[in-house]
Amino acid sequence: MSAIDLANNTTVNPYLEFQAGVTATLRSWSALSTAVQHEWGGSESSSKADDLRANIFTFFDGSSPNPKMTQEELEDNLLSYMEEEFGVVLEDNSEREIADLICRMYQQCGRGECVLVREVVANAMKAEEQLKQQNLKSLIQSGDADMDESSDEEGEEENDDEMETAPEEQQPTSLEEYVNRNLFGGPSKPKKELPPPRQLGEPEPQKPQPKIDDDGFAMVPTRKGSRR
Repeated sequence: MSAIDLANNTTVNPYLEFQAGVTATLRSWSALSTAVQHEWGGSESSSKADDLRANIFTFFDGSSPNPKMTQEELEDNLLSYMEEEFGVVLEDNSEREIADLICRMYQQCGRGECVLVREVVANAMKAEEQLKQQNLKSLIQSGDADMDESSDEEGEEENDDEMETAPEEQQPTSLEEYVNRNLFGGPSKPKKELPPPRQLGEPEPQKPQPKIDDDGFAMVPTRKGSRR
């Protein structure tokens, strides 16, 4: 059971739900998770995965029901990104499945339908919890086996220390927390004070226009009490 109560989720922001769906989709993508786990993209592999998610949010930004990138373009970008950043040549057509799912979630969230997204998030979190339990069971069994070998006391102490100090990632309690977390491992990046994401279809807010003086030049605002 996930910490996020998806069944009673009262979120009314379809774009936030879409972002959670993309996050769950990428976390569940075996090609990406394996590349990050083995650092095929170098020491910055985890950051590269976060950048991929951010890039997807840029083109599927919720400003219109029609994204700024077609499904075919998304497929090509996923394919090239995995090859250029991680040295992974995809031969299983998984980029097509990922692109198709992302586009379907975006279209459905644009209509206010979040059933698919919530299913994707729930399945991803369930799979992650099962994997965590399997890893914990393997760690415990490994620790028990080491304890039976009395001739290796030093190794026993090291394994005990690992079990005591191994960090445990807590399950998120909200979609906002789920979306703001790093995709794979490491502490979350410091949050910036940003306005809430726009609803799908909501027009982009207009930027304030500079004030023009009598000579036709843009006026530069000065701080109160500043010296000249």
